[in-house]
Order: sequence, then C-alpha cells, then structure tokens
Amino acid sequence: MNATVRRRRLLLWSVLPVLLILCFAAKLLSLGILARQAAAGFEAGSASTVGTAAGGLGIANLVEPHKAPFAAGDASVLAGDDGAARALFEQSLQMVPAGSGDECLVRVNLVLVIERLGDQRLQAGDPASAVPLFRQALDVAGRAPESCRSNDAEDGAGSRLSNAEGRLEDKLGAAGQKAAQDPAQAGEPSPDPSGDTRQSQLGQLQDSARQAERERNSGREREEFLDSNGGTAPERPW
Repeated sequence: MNATVRRRRLLLWSVLPVLLILCFAAKLLSLGILARQAAAGFEAGSASTVGTAAGGLGIANLVEPHKAPFAAGDASVLAGDDGAARALFEQSLQMVPAGSGDECLVRVNLVLVIERLGDQRLQAGDPASAVPLFRQALDVAGRAPESCRSNDAEDGAGSRLSNAEGRLEDKLGAAGQKAAQDPAQAGEPSPDPSGDTRQSQLGQLQDSARQAERERNSGREREEFLDSNGGTAPERPW
C-alpha cells in the first residue's frame, strides 16, 4: 500500500467524526426549531402543524426523546382524540427526566386529559365510569415531585396541578353520589317490564284454563262465574 492510499484512508477516517459532530449539532438546533413550531401550532389550534413537528422530533432524538410523544399528544388533543393523547402523554412521562421542568408540563397535560375523559363519561350519563378516571388523574397529580409544586415551576405547573386536584376532588364526590343513586350504575338489576308482562299472561292463561274446566263440569258454575264478573269472560292473553 503506497503513501497516497494511506493518506486517503486517514483523511476519510478523520472526516467521519467531523460529520457525526455536525449531524449532532444540526439535530440539537432542529430540536429547538421543532419545539417552537409545535408550540406555535398548538397555540394556533393546528393539529397538522403540531403533528408534523412531533414527527420531526421523533427522528434520531437521543437527547430529549420525551418531546416527540409529548408533541404528538398535543396534536391528538387538538384532533379531539383524548384517548390517544393520554397514551402519548403516559409514554412521554416514562421517558422524561425525573424532577425536570418538562416532567411538570407532561404531568399537567396527562392530568388534564384524563380529567377530560372523565368529564366525557359524565356527559354520557355514566358516572360510574367517570369515578375511576378522576381517581387516576388525582393519582398522577399526587405523584408530582415537590419541584413541580413550587412557585418557580415551569409554566405555572404548581398552581395548575393544585387547581386540577381541587376540581377532581369535587367531581369525584359528585360522580360517586350519582353512581350510588343510580341502581343500574351500582350494579343492581333494574326491573324487567317484560317479565311482569309474561307473569300477567301466565296468570290469565291459568284463569282461562280453570274457567274451561268449570264449563266442562257444570253449566251452572259457568253462569255463576260470569255473573260474578259482570257477565263478561276474562280477556284473552293474545
């Protein structure tokens, strides 16, 4: 191997680290740009803009991997899919550094979207299903670190968590009372009107059978039966 070939190989090996450093720097710069794009899209109520930013954040994001599902959760909220938003915020919460400012924001969003799911169950007339959702939201809020409750918490996370907990306590109490007052929600069987109808029909059939028996045995008994009922026979059950 001559000296020229060796120099070319050495040059290539020296270029690779430089390229990696440049790619890493470009990724760091793009994170800030995409994060601002996601925030602006959310403020504008554009689910597509936030979704596009979330897709970019998810590409080779080794520095802040929690931001991609967080932004995707925001996009799902704007699209009206609170169930998908909850799953994405839960994913983000598992990835975010514990005790960081971002954890506070992720936790707040997760609490709010679970609360909304509970509100939807209440609006659908199903307080029994709303109760566990409100409890889950309270549990997520209760697990927030002290740093998220301080006055210095990012984006007012402390007051937002406290306000959410107050609302959830009230909603949990009201939903629990409604569920307890509703027999169907409490698991008690509701009266079956069809069963009452069948029972009435059975009684009428039995009466008709007894009447026919009496008619076969004695015409006089039949006349007495009719006289005791105002001269009319029992109604047919069909």
